[in-house]
Amino acid sequence: MRIRRITSHSLQAIAEAGLIAMLVVGLMAGTAFAGKPAASSGSGAYTVTVSPAGPYTFGDSVYVTTTAPIYPNNTGPWIWMKCYQNGVVVGSWDHAGFPAGWYYGWAFNLGPTQSWTDGAADCKVTVVHQGHNKTVTDATTSFHVGG
Repeated sequence: MRIRRITSHSLQAIAEAGLIAMLVVGLMAGTAFAGKPAASSGSGAYTVTVSPAGPYTFGDSVYVTTTAPIYPNNTGPWIWMKCYQNGVVVGSWDHAGFPAGWYYGWAFNLGPTQSWTDGAADCKVTVVHQGHNKTVTDATTSFHVGG
């Protein structure tokens, strides 16, 4: 009788410990997959990172990564980059930001383009997805390219 109570109590304790462990893991996973506010990498619900770290110069190549999720039906994320000289667009590119997407993992070249043959520029990266018939911005960041 005593052995049965000890066994029953032990099984209840193990079940309770397992439940607590699952709750802790669930909370940690939920936090890891939740949308994170952008810190120094710009603004929006997720982050966007340009690498390698700057400073950047004309003709460099950079890669862009994002924490934005893969949206259903190839609706995003999409990575747009535009570079400006004196407020005029001199370079404009877009890549699909999801694995197996169009140009995923390809570098963005910081010139030359037909309009940007030399010199400094200011670039802006925007991560978007299509939702409910509108473009939704997930993250943005900007950086300077030296001449």
